[in-house]
Amino acid sequence: MATFEHENSLSALPLPNLQDTLRQLEECIKPLHFADGYYKHPLYPEENYDLPSRISQFASSDAARKLQGRLKDFESENHCYLDRLHLDINNHSLTQEIQDDVLPRNPFLILSEDAVQDVRQEERAGVLCYSAMRFISALKNGFLPPDCNAEGDLLTMVPYLNMFGSTRCPVFRPGEVDAFDLNKPYTESDLDEPEPLPSDVSEEAVFSNRSRSSSTSSEREEPFRRHGITINTYRNSKHILIISKGQYYILEVLDDNDNLLYDGSDLSAIFLSVLKDCQIPSNLRKSTALGSLTSYSLRNWRYARKRLHKRFPDELTMVDSALFVVVLDESDGSEHETDDRKRLFYGTSVIDEKTGFQIGSCISRWYDKLQLVVTADSKAAVIWDSFTCDGSVVLRFASDMYAESILRLAREVNNNDSSFSLWPQVQTNRLVKNELQVSDKVKKIIWSFSHILNTHVHLSETNLTDLICKHNIVHKTIPFGRRMARELGIKADSMIQIAIQVAHYALYGKLAFSFEPVSTRSFKNSRSVFVPVQNQHLLDLCQLFISNYLDEKGKLEKFLAVCDKHTETVSAARRGQGFEKHFNALKFLFQFRSHYGIQLDADEMRVTSALFDSELLSPFSAPDIIAANCGNTAMTAFGINPAVPQGFGIGYILEADQCDLTVTSQFRQGERLLFMLEWVLTEIREYWNLIRNAEGCNGVKISPLVDKLYKLDNAFNTGKHATNVPPSLIALNSVNGGYGLFDLRGHVESRTPSRPVSRNNSSMRLNELILSSNLTRSTSTDSVPTEKEKQNTGHQISKLDPFLSSPESSDSSSGKRNNVINSRFEINFDRSSVGKKVGTPN
Repeated sequence: MATFEHENSLSALPLPNLQDTLRQLEECIKPLHFADGYYKHPLYPEENYDLPSRISQFASSDAARKLQGRLKDFESENHCYLDRLHLDINNHSLTQEIQDDVLPRNPFLILSEDAVQDVRQEERAGVLCYSAMRFISALKNGFLPPDCNAEGDLLTMVPYLNMFGSTRCPVFRPGEVDAFDLNKPYTESDLDEPEPLPSDVSEEAVFSNRSRSSSTSSEREEPFRRHGITINTYRNSKHILIISKGQYYILEVLDDNDNLLYDGSDLSAIFLSVLKDCQIPSNLRKSTALGSLTSYSLRNWRYARKRLHKRFPDELTMVDSALFVVVLDESDGSEHETDDRKRLFYGTSVIDEKTGFQIGSCISRWYDKLQLVVTADSKAAVIWDSFTCDGSVVLRFASDMYAESILRLAREVNNNDSSFSLWPQVQTNRLVKNELQVSDKVKKIIWSFSHILNTHVHLSETNLTDLICKHNIVHKTIPFGRRMARELGIKADSMIQIAIQVAHYALYGKLAFSFEPVSTRSFKNSRSVFVPVQNQHLLDLCQLFISNYLDEKGKLEKFLAVCDKHTETVSAARRGQGFEKHFNALKFLFQFRSHYGIQLDADEMRVTSALFDSELLSPFSAPDIIAANCGNTAMTAFGINPAVPQGFGIGYILEADQCDLTVTSQFRQGERLLFMLEWVLTEIREYWNLIRNAEGCNGVKISPLVDKLYKLDNAFNTGKHATNVPPSLIALNSVNGGYGLFDLRGHVESRTPSRPVSRNNSSMRLNELILSSNLTRSTSTDSVPTEKEKQNTGHQISKLDPFLSSPESSDSSSGKRNNVINSRFEINFDRSSVGKKVGTPN
C-alpha cells in the first residue's frame, strides 16, 4: 500500500462531549488540592477550592454553548475540528513562555552501537545519513509502508510531513521584520514587550485581511498570538544542514525526483572533509554559538530570529528549510566530559582558558529542527523539536534508520542486492566516483554578525551553559518489564506510570500533576494528546501504599485496580475521548473570540473567565512530571525535559524483562526517585509472589496461562513431573538447569546483582506472613479497630471533601478505610528499610 493511500478511509477525530471534558478536568485537578503539601493546606479546602462551582456555572452558560458550537462547525467543515485553530503544535498546553532556567523541550533517542566495531565518526555519520535519506526518499515517493497499531489498524501518516524540511519559528505581525531597525541599540530591543502596532495597522488586520464574516473560509489566516509559535515547512527541500565546531555547511542530497545523489561512502567522504575544514585554525576563529539562540526563552529567541531574518534572510532560509541537521560532535567520551546521554543531547561545555569563550560541543546544536548527532567516538542520537514533530513518527524514523544501517552489511555480502533494504524501490543516482569532488559539493555559510547580535549570541550561550550546569540526567535499568506486567495481568506502561507516582509520593509526600503523551494517529490528520495520570484512585493508592492499614494482598489489589483505571483512561484517549486538546481549543476560542466572531455579554465573560483564568488550573499548563514510553531494541535510552524548573522529565523504554529509564531534572534527586521506583516495583513483585504461593488465596488477578506455566515450572523444580507434561519440555527444562522456558522469576532476577529489597527486610518475616492470617483476611471487614490499629492507621481530624455528605471510599464501605482516605493522617512509613540492600545468597 502507498504511504498516503489510506488517509481518506480514516475517521475524523471526534469532538468530545463538553460535560465529559469538564468532568475529566475536575477529576484530575481535585486530588492535588486534597493531597498533603501541594498548594493549600488541606484542612480547610472549602475556603480555597471552588473549581466545581466554576465548572458548573460555565457548563450551564450560553458561553459554553457558543464555544462548543463553533467547534462543531469546525468539525463539520474540516478533517479534524482542530485544523482551523492554532493547535497544530502537538503539545499546545505547554506553549506558554519557556522560562530562562528550563532546557529547550527537545526529546532525544540514543541509538544502539553500530554492528561494526571501531567504526569512525565520518563513517557512521555517512551510513546513518544515507539510511535517513533513503527513508525520506521512500516517504516523498510514496514507498514508505503506512504505520499500524497493535490491532493492525492503519494510522495517519500526515505527521511525517512535518518532520523534514520543517522548523519551529515565531509568529511575526505583517511588516514587523521589514520595519525592524538593525541599528537599534540592544538595550532598546523588544525583548520584554513587542513593539506597538504601526498607526495604519489595526489589531484586526493583524488577525486577518478578511472580515469576520468569512471565518469559515479555508483560506483564513491563523490569528496572531503574542510571542506565539508556529511551524514552517518546506516540502520541496533537497538539502541537509551540517554543523561542526560551530560552523555551518549546506549539502544537496536529493535530485529533482527525490532520488539520492550519494551513497554512504560518498557521504562519509563529505563528512570527513567537513571535519577537516572546521578544524583549520582560521576557520575555528569564525565559529559561532548561533545555535544557542534556539535554546533561549521565547521572547529572546523571537527577537534574535527577527534580527537574523532582517540581516541574513537567505542564510536563515537555508537553515530553516534543511531536511534535517547532521551534527558532527567533537566530544569523544574522555574522562573530563559528561556521560553519553548528556553530551549526545546538549553537548559538552568547555571554556577556553585563554579567551574565556565557550568551545564545547554545546554550541553545535539547532533545537528548532530534527537533529542527527554523531560524536567523535561514533555514538549517535536523534533529537527533535517537540512542537513540530510527533514522538511516534520520530521513533519509526530512528528505528528504520538504524535497521537500514545494519542491513548494509547484508547488501555488502550480496553484491549490493537492493532487496536487502527496507525500501528496495529507492534509487540512488550516484555520481561517478572519479567525478566526485567533495569540496565542491558542500556550501559553507559565512556569518558576519554585528556587535549587537554577537552580544545576543554570547548571552544566549552563557544562559545555555548555565542550564547545562543546572540540569542532571540520570539513567537506570530496573529488572521489571513487560513479562512482569503480564504476570500481574496489567499493561506494562500503566505499571510504570503508576509506580512512578507512588515513588514520588513516597519520596515527597505529595501528589504530582503528571502528563503522559498518547497517540491519536488512528484518526485522520491527528497526532498526540496529553493524558493526566493523577486522579482520586491514585491518591488513595499512594496514601495506602506507604501506610500500615492494608496488608500485602490489599495493596497489590489496589495497585492493580489503579493500573486498570489508567489503562482505561489511555484507551479512551486513543479512541479520541481525551479532553486535553478539547479544553485547550475551548480556551483558545475564548481568548480570540473577536477573531472567530463569538460575541459574549458581560455575564458570559465573567463566568468563562472565572474558569479559564482560575489559578486552580495552573498545573494544567505546568506539569510537575512528564513521563513517556518511547523506544525499542534499536535504542539504548530515551529522554525528555521537564516542563517546569522544579519538574521531572522521565523517558523510559520497556523491554521483556527490564525497563530503561532516563530522568532529567534541575537540582532534583533523580537517582533517588529511580531507586524509590525500583523499591515500589520490588514490593509489588514480593506481594504477588507471597499471594501466589499462599494456599487458599483468591481474588488477585493472575493470568491463567502464566499461572499454568508457573505450576509446570514448580513441578520441574521439585522433580514431581505431572503425567501430562510432554517429555520434550522436561528435557528442555533439564538442559537449562531450571531457568528455562517457564522460570520467569529466575530470568528477571538474573539481571540484577542483588535480591529485591523487601519492605520487611527479612525473608523470615515473609515466611511468617505467609503462615499468618493476614494474607487471607478480607480488607473490608466490619470489625472494630483496636487502639493499636487506630495508631497505625491515623487519627481522624477533618473531612477533606466538603462536597460529600458522608465519607466514601472508591472501593470499600469500611469505616477504617474511610478514615484513611478522607482524613489527614500520620504516615507510619519505615523509611529506614528503604535503601538497604539484601546480600545475594551464595
